[in-house]
Amino acid sequence: MTEIPDTWCPTVLPHVETVDGRLRFMGRQVDALGPLSDREATLLARCDGSRPLDGFTPAERAAVDRWRQHGLLLMAPPLTPGRAEAEPPVIVSPHPDDAALALGGTVARCGGRFLDVFSVETWTKDPYYAERPATTRRLLLDEETVAARVLRAGVELLGFVDAADRDLRRDRFFTDPAWSDGFAREEPELFDAVTERLAALLSGAGQVYAPLGVGGHVDHVACREAVLELVRGGRLGEARIAFYEDQPYALFSSAEETARKLGARLAEAGLGDLHPELLPVDDTAALTKCEALGAYRIQVRKGIVRRVHRHDVRLARDSGVPAAERVWLLRK
Repeated sequence: MTEIPDTWCPTVLPHVETVDGRLRFMGRQVDALGPLSDREATLLARCDGSRPLDGFTPAERAAVDRWRQHGLLLMAPPLTPGRAEAEPPVIVSPHPDDAALALGGTVARCGGRFLDVFSVETWTKDPYYAERPATTRRLLLDEETVAARVLRAGVELLGFVDAADRDLRRDRFFTDPAWSDGFAREEPELFDAVTERLAALLSGAGQVYAPLGVGGHVDHVACREAVLELVRGGRLGEARIAFYEDQPYALFSSAEETARKLGARLAEAGLGDLHPELLPVDDTAALTKCEALGAYRIQVRKGIVRRVHRHDVRLARDSGVPAAERVWLLRK
């Protein structure tokens, strides 16, 4: 993969704390780095994503490199005014992290705006954060802010509660089959509220990407079905819609099967079938996506980030580009 350019900016992750002069990361002391000197503490504060790496001294860069090796910071491209696209795509993201996982390379290349629908969440397998739901809720949003900064994307939080924190869904937030709309409609008031909120936010938008629902997470299915409801009602043009394959679920479930079965259901209803398309991702965009995904530490493991990258590379095989992300278009 392309090396990090010197113009990129060190950005400390929000999970980093200093307690009694020592670094803590995700609630655990980083013993390998020892106590922080006053100079190091000042340097750490300067790693806020606004200063390029070539503005640091060799000694400072060595410290930054050590911190990066320990996962305490990532690198963000410099902020540059404007983009070529006057109207960047809008990505309907069931949760913070879904848009970046699925389409981070495309957003890095073309820009984008994330609509994080179920943005109030506390779910984690990490025992430290499982015992601190308020901290977890805040940090999950901070992670999204950092990742969006790396991708130079806009973010809007819709504020709906994640399935794992809803009483009805707490122990059953996956549905089978993934191409059904049944589970999305078991919470009719919530479904209608999501649909109406998206209707207002997507009005006048250009390209809209929504989740395909691979894996059957009910929040992903609900977002997909809400967008389809807008298409059925004539409030969203089908030519503007594409469905992305949900990550990391597409690593474990068949996106092709979901698209085939969902497409058959939509065709029977007169909405058209689903047709795959690859969105090319160049080396710089792939690097940017990997850095952005490094912000998601509470729910996304490093191994998953590597597997998502390998998946993107496999998709692009024989296409002449380093990597790709896959979407399905709704066509009659």
